Amino acid sequence: MEEKNSKIDFLIFPFLWLFKTQQGNRLMDRLAQYRIISFLSYFSLILMPIFSIIAILVLLLTVSLYLSFSEVREIARDVGPQGALLIPGLNPYLPIVYGWIAIFIGIVIHELSHGVVARNIGIPVKSAGLMFFVLLPIGAFVEVDDEKMDSISFKKSGRIIAAGSGSNILVAFLSLLLLVGVVNTMQPVAQGIAVGQIFADSPAHEAGILPGDIITHLNQVPTPDSAVFSSNFDNFGPGEEIVLTVQRQHQQYDFELILSTHPDNQDLPFIGVVRPPVDINNSLEMYQSGLGLSTNFLLYLSFPTSSSFLIPFSDSMQKFYTSSLGDQYVVLSNLFFWIWFINFNLGIFNALPLGPLDGGQAFKRGLKSFTKNKLSEYQINLIARFVTLSIVSLLLMMFLLPYLL
Repeated sequence: MEEKNSKIDFLIFPFLWLFKTQQGNRLMDRLAQYRIISFLSYFSLILMPIFSIIAILVLLLTVSLYLSFSEVREIARDVGPQGALLIPGLNPYLPIVYGWIAIFIGIVIHELSHGVVARNIGIPVKSAGLMFFVLLPIGAFVEVDDEKMDSISFKKSGRIIAAGSGSNILVAFLSLLLLVGVVNTMQPVAQGIAVGQIFADSPAHEAGILPGDIITHLNQVPTPDSAVFSSNFDNFGPGEEIVLTVQRQHQQYDFELILSTHPDNQDLPFIGVVRPPVDINNSLEMYQSGLGLSTNFLLYLSFPTSSSFLIPFSDSMQKFYTSSLGDQYVVLSNLFFWIWFINFNLGIFNALPLGPLDGGQAFKRGLKSFTKNKLSEYQINLIARFVTLSIVSLLLMMFLLPYLL
C-alpha cells in the first residue's frame, strides 16, 4: 500500500514502514558543499582496505581461538550463536535501549554518508528515507543512481562506497573520545577497598556491611589499597575483633565484627567480603589512560556488564565512583560506549570484501580499475565469488565450530 503527499512518501508493509522524504536529499545537498567531505571521502577510500584486513584478522583470530581452546568454545556455546549478532534483544550482551540507539545512529550515518559523497561528486540520489519496525526506528536508506556509478572512475565510485564504513569509524572514535572524557570526570567515592559481594552468614554480613561499600580503615588505620589492607589484616587471627570503617555513598560507618575461620584454611581469619580483582583506583586509571599505545586499549572493546570489574562505569563498579556530571555520567558513558562499539563493528564488517557489502562492491570495482580492464568481467566475478566464499566460510566456522568440536 502506498500513500503520497507533496513532501513524504509512505511505503507500509507488514511490520515495516518506509518513509521517503525530499528533506533528506536537501540535507545531503547542503552537506555535500563542505570541502571537508571530499577530504574525508578520499581518506575513507585509502583506509577501507585496512578496515577490511582488520575485519578478516578478527575472523581468523576468532576461528583460531575456537580451534585451540575448549574453554572459548564452551563460553560461545553458553552464549549461543546470537552472541555474534549486533541485534539488541537477541545478543545477551547488548542492552536494548542503548543498543538500538547506537544501531540507528550507525545505520543513518552510514547511509547518509553514501548520499552526501555521491552529491559531492555529482551523482544523483534517487531516494532517501528512514525505516521503522512498526514504531521502532531501525535504520535508513539512500538509493544512489547505479547507472551513473558505473559510468565514473573507481576513484570517484570508490569514494562513495567507502564513505559508509569511513563515517562509522569516524563516529566510533569521536564517541570513544567522548567516553574517555566522561570517565575522566569520575573519581572514587573514597580511597579504600571496594566490597563486591558478601558471603551469607559471614562476619561482614552479620555486621551489616553491604555490596557497594568501600572499606577505608581497619582499626582506624587507612587502607587505601589491597596491599595496605592485606598487610594489616594478616596480623589478625580467627576470633579476634576488628573495626572496619566503611564509606557508603556520602556517609561513613564503623562496624565491629569478630573474625571467623576461613572456609579453606582453619588457621586464617575470614571477613566474608569478596573484593573486585582490581583496586578501584587502578580500574579508573587504566580506562582513563587506555588511548595510549598499550594493551589497555583492549578495555574499550570489553562490555560494561555486571561482571566487568575492569570497566569503571559497569553495573558492578559504577557504585564505587562519583562524577562532576552527577548521576548522568552512567547514562552518558554507556551511551558513548555502545555508539563507539557498534559503529566500529559496523564500519569494519561492511568493509569485508563480501558480496553485496560495501567492501565487496569496492573490491570488484577496484579489481577492474587496478588491472586496467585486463581481466574479463567473468574473471573478475570469479575472483570476487572466490573471496566471498572464503569470507562466508570463515563466518560459518565462527558460528559452527563451538558446536562441532
